[in-house]
Amino acid sequence: MAPGGVPHRSPQNPGMRENLRTEVRQIASAVAGDTIMRYADALARSPFAQQTMDETARRVATEAARAVADERVAHAEEIVRAAASAAESAAGATARRVAEKAASGLAAETERRALEAARESVECTLGDQRREITETLATARKELDEKLGRFWGELQGARAELNRNVGQFARNEAVRAVAAAAEKVPPVVEVRIAAVPDPARISGHSHVVLPDVLLALGAGCHVMLVGPAGTGKSMMAQQAAEGFGQEFHALSLGPTTPMSKVFGYYDAHGTYHDTPFRRAFEHGGLMLLDELDSGHPGLLAELNQALSLRTCAFADGMVTAHRDFRLVATANTFGTGGDRQYVGRQALDAATLDRFVVIEVPVDEELEERLALAHAPSRPDAVRQVVQQVRELRTTAAEKRLPVMFSPRASIDAARLLEAGASTGQAIRWRVVRGMSAAHRSALGLADETDGVA
Repeated sequence: MAPGGVPHRSPQNPGMRENLRTEVRQIASAVAGDTIMRYADALARSPFAQQTMDETARRVATEAARAVADERVAHAEEIVRAAASAAESAAGATARRVAEKAASGLAAETERRALEAARESVECTLGDQRREITETLATARKELDEKLGRFWGELQGARAELNRNVGQFARNEAVRAVAAAAEKVPPVVEVRIAAVPDPARISGHSHVVLPDVLLALGAGCHVMLVGPAGTGKSMMAQQAAEGFGQEFHALSLGPTTPMSKVFGYYDAHGTYHDTPFRRAFEHGGLMLLDELDSGHPGLLAELNQALSLRTCAFADGMVTAHRDFRLVATANTFGTGGDRQYVGRQALDAATLDRFVVIEVPVDEELEERLALAHAPSRPDAVRQVVQQVRELRTTAAEKRLPVMFSPRASIDAARLLEAGASTGQAIRWRVVRGMSAAHRSALGLADETDGVA
């Protein structure tokens, strides 16, 4: 009996050899199967293990049979040990692969379940947080809507108040702008005269009596304007020429004004020289004889014929007046001679006065202020201060019958000084109260030369 319980038989007989081979195959198959089954019991529940063991058994049997057939195994015991070792090795490898496969599957399953549980936990947590956030947002939105509603109401109220304030401000600004424009843009004076087809229209700053002057000139009368110095008499004559669309001529008279300056003359070469009066008289136009009450009585007497008969003896002959010849004379007195203010004036002959329509020209204080403001547009407040002081001094001088004069020219010249950069005090001292005696200054309430508007 050989070790391992396998009987020892002699392989000399070929028939016996064949039987031995068959028995060896059977024994090897039995041993391999028994060995494989021992290891397969633990893995019997795995289809992969059953398949692998079957394949291993067949491979082991095949290798054992091949070893016997090739006469590589000399003894049955070695064949059995080789088969057992091969089976054990194959079964171990198979078991490891199966275990690894099972462990991998188990780990994947465990990981999948863990991930599923984690996902469910996260979804649950996210759901709770989502609900909390939704509730918080809803509450915040409700509070925000309430606040916005209150703010919107307040904004609407503020907007309505702003609109009212802006509207009032705009109206006030519009009134102020219109008033300012009205000060800067003088009204247009228009006078309709029955004998003239088109009305006389004057633009610019004008005196309040200008319409009366236009009416008298339009009626064909010669006009004498009488009033204090600086009241705008000469300016009205020029505006009248503009209103009638006529050429303007002017001549200032004085005690020494020669007749040749009015009626013309021949020079040493026999050439006649005409004058503004001759051109206006012969060709039509408006003639201004300024300071009529300062002219020589003889000169004025020569003018009487021209004014009454509308014919005049000039140096070169008799000339008949043009139908559009108009004459305006200015004077500071009514022809009664000099007074406390105009001491050098001449008394006018009644015959001369009888040739004129006399219109008194007082101080137009509104015109005075407009002209002063026009000459100092950058300093309106200072101009109004100066004008007010000039008016007060004028009133005081008239009440006390002082031989001093505060004409509108003083206000206008002071405004020019203000626009040039002078202070109001300088403008008053240099133009309004300059050269006054101490007695007159005291009577006017001016204690010293520094008094006035600062």
